[in-house]
Amino acid sequence: MSLPEVRTSERKLFRRCPQAWWWAYRMGLRANSEERDALWLGTGVHEALAQWYQPHQRRGEHPADYFERWAGKGIGEIRANYSDRNREWYEEPKYVDAIDLGVAMLEGYVDRWGEDPQWDILHIEHSFRTNITSASKRIATFVGTFDGVARDLDDGYVYLLEHKTATQINTGFLALDDQAGGYLAVANAVLRQKGTLRPGESIHGVIYNYLRKSFPDDRPQNEAGEYLNQDGRVSKRQPPAKFLREVVERSSTEARQQMQRLVDEVEIMNGMRTGAIPIIKNTSWECTWCPFFTMCKAHERGGDWEEIARSGYHQLDPYGPYHKSAAE
Repeated sequence: MSLPEVRTSERKLFRRCPQAWWWAYRMGLRANSEERDALWLGTGVHEALAQWYQPHQRRGEHPADYFERWAGKGIGEIRANYSDRNREWYEEPKYVDAIDLGVAMLEGYVDRWGEDPQWDILHIEHSFRTNITSASKRIATFVGTFDGVARDLDDGYVYLLEHKTATQINTGFLALDDQAGGYLAVANAVLRQKGTLRPGESIHGVIYNYLRKSFPDDRPQNEAGEYLNQDGRVSKRQPPAKFLREVVERSSTEARQQMQRLVDEVEIMNGMRTGAIPIIKNTSWECTWCPFFTMCKAHERGGDWEEIARSGYHQLDPYGPYHKSAAE
């Protein structure tokens, strides 16, 4: 019998709500009306950076130009960033051209970081499959994609690269991040098997590479980089960083913790797959954001939720292809 497959976005949803996980990853349901603004933009940025960072120190087509070609006619407009300086919390969100936003982000990215000559790119968008074992028994296949693997020529260490698009950049949780942490737990074995790592060498950590979803601020700046009002005084409203890189190092103990957590989650998932463990719901005010909210209400009251599933959702294979989802 083939092993069940597990991917990072699946783990995230499973912890949020096992019932939503079941519908999304066991039944493969996706809402017909699901908003895809954020996923579309994130996917495009990942694609553009994947072709920008060529092997070793070569660089490809400017990512902004690639994104514009990739987008084609795109999806029209996208919700603007809530944290931009001209918007208060009580105002209706504005919408901006999605392609213009992606181009502006990537132009600003290259302006900020240049060609990153210190990054010797060893792999880019590298997909992997590796077995997860418990008590010497294989229980699942962990599938995913590293955004990149690079040797930093400034310090000689090898890092995983994690590209992130976000409306707001928050790095406080990264020391406990299960996404890249899960990747890091298997990366050494995967990359040793590929011959990427030198004898005795290990992945040193993760470089989180953030791009904030925002247009450039056109206000004048002083020598310290502070934005100025029209009268020349320093504005009290300075925008948050548009680009940020955070290096997170993980010890061997932390990697083992990550692997054990992955094993524990898989065993609970497998118990739900076989019916040994009931599928529970995690209900909260955040349920209104869930794409299964309407169907879940019908399910809760014993209504014909399956008819809603047939009419309001379509099915797809959540594990194929193994190209990384922008949600990961």
